[in-house]
Amino acid sequence: MSVQPSSPQRVMKFGGASLADAGRIRHAVAIVLRAAQQSRPLVVVSALQGVTDELLELSHRAAERDGAWRDTLSAIRQRHAGLVEELAAPGDRDALRRTLEQLFADLEDLLHGVHLLRECSLRTRDAVLSIGERAAAPLVAAAVRAAGAEARDVDARRLVITDADFGRARVDMEETTRRIRHELERSTEIAVVTGFLGATPKGETTTLGRSGSDYTASLIAAALGAEALELWKDVDGVLSADPRLVADAFPLPELSYAELMELSHFGAKVIHPPSLHPARHHGVPLRIRNVNQPDSPGTVVLERATPSRHPVRGITSIPRVTLMRLEGDGMVGVPGVAMRLFGALARHRVSVILISQASSEHSICFAVAPDDSDAARMAVSEEFALERRVGLVDELVVDQECSVLAVVGEGMREQPGLAGRLFGVLGARGVNVRAIAQGSSELNLSLVVGRADQRRAVGAVHDAFFAPDRAEAAVAVLGTGNVGGMLLRQIQDLAMRPASPVRLRLVAVANGHNMALDVTGAGIALADWRQQLADGAPTDLDRVAEAIVDARGGGPRVLVDCTASASTARILPGLLRAGVSVVAANKIPFSGTLASFDELRSAARHGGASLRYEATVGAGLPVLSTLGSLVAAGDRVLRIEGVLSGTLNFLAERLRAGDRFSAAVRQAHESGYTEPNPWDDLSGEDVRRKLCILARTAGLAVEPGDIDVAPPVPGTGWDRLGLEALLARLGQHDDEIEAARVAADAVGQRLRFVAALEPAARDGAKGAELSARLRPVGPDHPCFELLGADNLIAFTTERYYTSPLVVRGPGAGPEVTAAGVLADLIETARAAGAAPTRQASQEVAGAAKGTP
Repeated sequence: MSVQPSSPQRVMKFGGASLADAGRIRHAVAIVLRAAQQSRPLVVVSALQGVTDELLELSHRAAERDGAWRDTLSAIRQRHAGLVEELAAPGDRDALRRTLEQLFADLEDLLHGVHLLRECSLRTRDAVLSIGERAAAPLVAAAVRAAGAEARDVDARRLVITDADFGRARVDMEETTRRIRHELERSTEIAVVTGFLGATPKGETTTLGRSGSDYTASLIAAALGAEALELWKDVDGVLSADPRLVADAFPLPELSYAELMELSHFGAKVIHPPSLHPARHHGVPLRIRNVNQPDSPGTVVLERATPSRHPVRGITSIPRVTLMRLEGDGMVGVPGVAMRLFGALARHRVSVILISQASSEHSICFAVAPDDSDAARMAVSEEFALERRVGLVDELVVDQECSVLAVVGEGMREQPGLAGRLFGVLGARGVNVRAIAQGSSELNLSLVVGRADQRRAVGAVHDAFFAPDRAEAAVAVLGTGNVGGMLLRQIQDLAMRPASPVRLRLVAVANGHNMALDVTGAGIALADWRQQLADGAPTDLDRVAEAIVDARGGGPRVLVDCTASASTARILPGLLRAGVSVVAANKIPFSGTLASFDELRSAARHGGASLRYEATVGAGLPVLSTLGSLVAAGDRVLRIEGVLSGTLNFLAERLRAGDRFSAAVRQAHESGYTEPNPWDDLSGEDVRRKLCILARTAGLAVEPGDIDVAPPVPGTGWDRLGLEALLARLGQHDDEIEAARVAADAVGQRLRFVAALEPAARDGAKGAELSARLRPVGPDHPCFELLGADNLIAFTTERYYTSPLVVRGPGAGPEVTAAGVLADLIETARAAGAAPTRQASQEVAGAAKGTP
């Protein structure tokens, strides 16, 4: 396949991450060939992933006469030789081997000279570093040919002419443009050009400095007037914020070059804007694409981008800066002070990141990189030594624990109230702003905050401008097992959705061993909670409680109990009285004594907090909310019947399929359907707890002992057995349970563990039927056709008398249970502390004790 010279030119640059191995290179080639169906691609490549760093290390080791450089060189050589066999067509391999062998022989000679001289000059280092790109381009070109297209590698040293400032050479634009056009303008092959490299008019190899390959691609795109310059990265373009700081940062579809310049200067690492000046100057659109998701549109950068519906385009930050302040009475009204200050800094080669000056001229504040702190201090000391001696200028104030946050967007221009909104958000989060800078273009509003506040500040500003109506909650999660771990994963997935209805800030996470507490005020990183938990302190429930009570920021504070522990019940009343809402999958606090249950509801009313525990019955099914709504609307419950344990129904279905009972229990445990201790399911204790919660929601004053539960297997001491001992003992009952199944099958029935609640009187639990047991049911029973781990609860009421209201669906498993917890958590956040629908229904029902 060849390309037509009349087709529009597209310059496509692939960095080292896209060229890590044979598979990645073939993937990049596939992207190029797909582009070739619509335009004329020209490819610019960096060295293979990691090779430039290895070459730099080689030059250092050789200069230090560290003999290990030869081993490293051998490894690099072998890596490239292996790719010849994987990428090149058989007829291409011999020539490609010779090319690479000559390159690495030249490299060895260079390094041997460095070794002998004990010195690596900048000129020699450029020659060493050039080998990475010069080896990569022939390999990629060979891979293109192997895929069926005509291709050739092009050494950019023939195209890019520079001065002799080795390491950061400056380009002769006129001569470079002429050579690029002469070499590439009418090419019918796919040219694969080495990035990063140039040469002096004498032919000496030079490199172009930071983002040199991007610069090469930009030079070529500008010279050829390309339809687009595409930089293929491992990200989805430029994001609205750093995803390490803001979990729900999203790709920006469009940016202006000016906005990109500001975002990149203040921390966005996607590209180095000066390298793109040639393309921008010649009006070439830039596209930043994700090599891992080639169908994603990425970010397009234009001279003038389509206006965004948000005034802010993106938020970025520099995590570490040193803030310095020069002040003194002798500066007021004295012309030339700023010129002297910044002139002195320039002479010491200190780059200033940000400048802020008081209108009184009493002080000038500026930020520099931490590595420039000493040089900046020396520059100021020397320049203002005389003024210091006579007391006209004070000692330079230095604060090294700072970060810069920049809010960028052309839509910010002439937006009234934007700065006030920004400072209001930060103030609400307890973030102190130490310095402010805004240019007359109003494109960028920059703030200096403490390093400890960086994550919190960026997250708060991102929420304020990209999701101003989104509810927010501070969350502490107890339990990281099947359900808790899945919940945290679902919270992370939710945070990645730009349209997420809530922002959940994780302030604490704990299990039976360790706990991790947020110390930044911005929340524990959702992608990093496992590591932080592993590194955390031993669990102390009181400290977790303190963390959620003291959580700063807007929205409610919520403790989520995903444990199966009785110990958490101790801290719940105090949290509720302190206004902390509680969401639970843990049944134990809600199925204990009636007095403890009443205490929880009373504490919630006292503190104005939400108390939600939908997932305690039916996992993610709306069982309690349905019942609570019926009772709150004045309906009267006549009977509740059904299968409340997805685990026990799963076992019954496995018995129907021919499994032995003990084997079915093992499979249920391994699938995550059982409680951590399977005996909680088999004993019927889990069903007892659910039936107790149901009865209380229906308005019955029920104690756990009022419920008659018969486990499927008899005997005592089961709860003291470990898993394997439990399964072994269950095996002793396999025959009798199988006999019961066979007997049921013989008369057309099926075994089901059925729970029933039938209020027989209007005065609490007196005379009510509350039972659960394994029994056969016939085809006329609503649970007869129940499958897998499903639950089914049938409500017979005065209004649903002839045809019961049935809730049916998956009632076990970490995913659906966590989803039920997350639904309660989202509703709590959105209610912002107001009395929630589900809670209200349950409270109304509970208040009607004895009047179901």
